[in-house]
Amino acid sequence: MKLRRLLACALAVLSASATAAAAAAYPGAGRPISVIVPFGAGTGTDVITRVILAGMSKHLGADFIVLNKAGASGQIGTEFVARAEPDGYTLLVGTNSTHSGNPYLYKTLRYDPVKDFEPVGRMTINPLAFLVRADSPFQAASDLIEYARKNPGGLTYGFGNTGGQVSAGLFVHMANIETTAVPYKTTPQLFTDLVSGQVDFGFVDFAASRPMIDGGKLRSLATTSEDRLAFAPAMPAVNETLGLEDFRLYAWLGMMAPVGTPAEIVERLNQALNAALNTPEIRKQLEEQTSSVVQPTTVGEFQAFLKEQNDLWKRSIETAGITPQ
Repeated sequence: MKLRRLLACALAVLSASATAAAAAAYPGAGRPISVIVPFGAGTGTDVITRVILAGMSKHLGADFIVLNKAGASGQIGTEFVARAEPDGYTLLVGTNSTHSGNPYLYKTLRYDPVKDFEPVGRMTINPLAFLVRADSPFQAASDLIEYARKNPGGLTYGFGNTGGQVSAGLFVHMANIETTAVPYKTTPQLFTDLVSGQVDFGFVDFAASRPMIDGGKLRSLATTSEDRLAFAPAMPAVNETLGLEDFRLYAWLGMMAPVGTPAEIVERLNQALNAALNTPEIRKQLEEQTSSVVQPTTVGEFQAFLKEQNDLWKRSIETAGITPQ
């Protein structure tokens, strides 16, 4: 019995030593780090991730490979990372969909957003645009609300992701209007129908919608962020509209590792991520080209942010009256 305990202790020490050695040598020379983006190529999440990883590669001295594993509102790629080896060589770009919205939009998930991951750090905050077609008669959110109240059921909105679904649902509920929701598999399909007038409005992050706005095809009546945005100070926030003072919702991206990844590796990744975000040219590219808000965090700050967002999205989904599927 005593011998068995000694052997168990020896094995534990050896295992801990091996883990410490692996963490100290991370990242291994010539071994790339796979980063799973749980949405398609060309999406806002994908574009932002590639910009940040270019900076992280320089600071960490490692090559990153982006793998797009889209489907089921990010569930497929997220589950893949939840089951991956916790060695720092498979990471996830978690989002408000995968970690804030999905737990309350789906009755069952094949991953646990809290227990299956080690938070590394926040990448960006991404406000959503309240979109209408460029020649829409609505010049402000209040115009759309007034029309909808006079014409119950006369307007339609589309959504292609969790952020769009919850933002629009919350807006409709708080404005006390009746509209018809139209779900889309992808945001590009929504853009097509918004431009052609098949649907009247929608909420999409600026990272994806800004080219359509700048190109004169769509117009943003407001932003879903708590305050006005630096790149568009004339654009009001939704919460400036009478009756919508409590409206606040935005998308976010964050880096995560499978649970059990050594703390030393998580910290190294956090340092590399923040170094990239604090690089002037990368910050400028994110702010000007993807309309992202860049506010780096420590590991602990990101953990607190995740808890706050979990609570916010739960309340928002319940308020919007969205039934889990």
